Amino acid sequence: MRRWRRMDPWGATQAFAGFMALAMSAMVVAVVISAGRGLAQGRMVAPAALGLAVALPFLGLCLTFVLRMYLAGIYVNDEGVRLRHVFGTRTLRWSEVTGFEARPALLFGEPTARDACWVRTTGGAFESAVQRRSREVGWRKNNGPVLSRDDFEGMLARLDAERASRRSGPQVVRR
Repeated sequence: MRRWRRMDPWGATQAFAGFMALAMSAMVVAVVISAGRGLAQGRMVAPAALGLAVALPFLGLCLTFVLRMYLAGIYVNDEGVRLRHVFGTRTLRWSEVTGFEARPALLFGEPTARDACWVRTTGGAFESAVQRRSREVGWRKNNGPVLSRDDFEGMLARLDAERASRRSGPQVVRR
């Protein structure tokens, strides 16, 4: 199976990002149609063309950011685990993965008030964008899905079952 399956459930972050992606896509379409009509009718003047030259790349950048936020999470397939963040993606082979654990998310190298799902590998541990909701006061990193305690624990159990179906080894570590 080459297709990646999302392991964390959809939440409010994905719903909001999906809505924003649809709204921004509609804005891009409206700007392109308006500019096309202006060009076709010969009404496009220099200031409007300059505004269009600035608006379209900006809208494209914003749309890319919103779509990356929508897709942030943990994915698996037969080959490995994919950790998709807003600003990057890391793919780990199952042969490298030694387990999954919940430990504090890091912001500028310091622990935050929320736990994140970390993937332990033979080369170290990697933080995912998926976090467990917390009522603790402190810094929070809002870069992906924030799950309830039950959803987070269920995701860890599914990840452990996926790993166990591919090779035997240490189980999920929970804090």
